Amino acid sequence: MTSLRHLTYFVALGLFWGLSPSLYKAMAESHVPISHVIAYSGLGVGLALSIVALVSTKRLDLGRQVMFYGLGCAVLMNVPFGLGLVYARHVPTTELALIMSTAPFFNYLVALLTGRENASSRRLMAVGAGFLSSAILVLSREGTLAGQFSWWMLAAFSSPMLYTLYNWFAARHWPRGTDIYSVGASESIWSALLMVPILLFIEPPWGIEVPAFLAYWSVLAATIMWIVERIAFFTLIRDKGAVYTIQAVYLSTPAAVVFAAMFYGGGYDQWLWLSLAILMVALWLNNSGSSAKPQIA
Repeated sequence: MTSLRHLTYFVALGLFWGLSPSLYKAMAESHVPISHVIAYSGLGVGLALSIVALVSTKRLDLGRQVMFYGLGCAVLMNVPFGLGLVYARHVPTTELALIMSTAPFFNYLVALLTGRENASSRRLMAVGAGFLSSAILVLSREGTLAGQFSWWMLAAFSSPMLYTLYNWFAARHWPRGTDIYSVGASESIWSALLMVPILLFIEPPWGIEVPAFLAYWSVLAATIMWIVERIAFFTLIRDKGAVYTIQAVYLSTPAAVVFAAMFYGGGYDQWLWLSLAILMVALWLNNSGSSAKPQIA
């Protein structure tokens, strides 16, 4: 039953991550300030998870360890999250999703260097297959082989690199004995609080350039989605570790392509199906063998 629950969270996480680039694009087209996205969604997710914690566990853990852990997670997440919102305004949705799919390579490298994982042929082949599938999609896009790429696209690779630090910290410093709802609430509320100076002094809600209220529909939709996403993410981080959890991008990559085509147009070709086939091989390699070291948060 536990394995089925983890698999359900894994699939949900991949699909949510796949939908995120399209939501980022919607926020960009609605001209919602980035600080508003982070602050409002963080506050909404934090309050929702606080209520879930009180209902399910009868308590909300606000201890010093949980608060420091939440602050650390919020700092390390806000930077790549904010950059991702910036890149979504300059890089096509599909390409951004493909760039994010390189995250397992960086996560596995950090896990090897820090001793969280030993060298495993299956894991190495899984990471290699996932990276190959992304490379095929990137190279098959029109204009890539001709060298038509932007500096924004190159800069976007900083996002999966920085998310690697966040994933490592989240797995390495998990506060023992703490429920995932309190942890998620702490991180989300801290994430919102870190945006308050920008929200008040640089991009105030009452500013002239702030879009109309209805333009924030994408932030509301993302907030609802991220409540479930945070529960799935922290459950997998606690139980399975960062290297396993980040493999969900192998599912999110084709999902992001499909979502982008649905919402913003585009077609399907043989390269997409080839990439999907390789991604399935990568998932099988990653999950058919046991981890070289048990992942205990």
